[in-house]
Amino acid sequence: MKTVILAGGGHSHLHCLLERSKEKTADRWILISPSRHQYYSGMFSGFVEGIYSEEEIRVDLEVLCRKAQCDFVEASVLSVDPIQKQLLTDTGDLYSYDAASFDIGSRNEDPDIPGLSGVNLKIKPNHHFPSQVERLYRSRNTVFIGGGAAACELALSLRAWKEKNGDPGDSITVVHSSPLLHGTGVLASRSMASLLARRGISTVRGKAEQLQEGTIVTDRGRHIPFDEVMFLGGAAAQGLFVSSLIPTNEKGFMLTNAHLQSISFPDLFAVGDCGTLENFPELPKNGVTAVRQGPVLWDNLNRFLTGRKLHAFQPRSRYLSILSTGNGHGFLLYGSFAVQGRWTRKLKERLDRSFMEKYTFHEK
Repeated sequence: MKTVILAGGGHSHLHCLLERSKEKTADRWILISPSRHQYYSGMFSGFVEGIYSEEEIRVDLEVLCRKAQCDFVEASVLSVDPIQKQLLTDTGDLYSYDAASFDIGSRNEDPDIPGLSGVNLKIKPNHHFPSQVERLYRSRNTVFIGGGAAACELALSLRAWKEKNGDPGDSITVVHSSPLLHGTGVLASRSMASLLARRGISTVRGKAEQLQEGTIVTDRGRHIPFDEVMFLGGAAAQGLFVSSLIPTNEKGFMLTNAHLQSISFPDLFAVGDCGTLENFPELPKNGVTAVRQGPVLWDNLNRFLTGRKLHAFQPRSRYLSILSTGNGHGFLLYGSFAVQGRWTRKLKERLDRSFMEKYTFHEK
């Protein structure tokens, strides 16, 4: 009997567990995750706005593992020995593997910004997110650092919550060094800037250079006060792979080939935010990519165990993304195409609920 270890409960690993619940093999599978619950980031905006309960945005990994006849271990992987093929967890336990896959996400941090670490609202790993939302609700001056989809969406959702439940006069600011929704085109960027302005959300162009005494200082000399600050300016790697001497890119993400395997250790796989495809280093680290990697990962893990040829993951240049912008509205993006409206929000809700229903099992 061979052993497969899944470290982390991200999108791709959820798919593997779902497939195993339908098609069990004789191999032993183990899921190691620091929390029993995996939270779905696609519904974070709705949770902030008060549309979803905490129960609605999370998957019970222990229940899903039982359905898949997979052992569940509530722990974090501290180190990997790729030569001896063993993992060490923070509970002091060693696990041997024939194949191991990592879907452990990333961190919302930037160690190059002095003063950020001590005040940044850390929402990754994502099971930390719900406990941080109350601080956003209480904050009179909230700043999101980053101009991507996550920063814009959470700023708009927080504004919607404050209009209904708090003080609509509370300050919300987005600090961004690149154009808003960078990479989606001029039309989408201008549309988002206009929407943020209409919702009373300030935007400040510039790079956050340091944080000191409740103030963000930008490279353009702006001083922005804050009660709470959240960095959403790009994914930062976990330190696991660098400390385990597994080849990474310059940012610390595991380098993988087209089969999602480590470029040096073929029995190690990485998907989602924590891996970087060697031939596609600029591939966005988002949920869409992770979801698409799931079927390839499931197939390749089973093929690897039986010595069969592996399939290559083929990234797509365009993908559908829908941001919740509050008050029943959404912002749909597909390549450089952008459109707003109530129907986009309804579509997002339908897609998100459909995704969650696949992984929700109620024990008898």
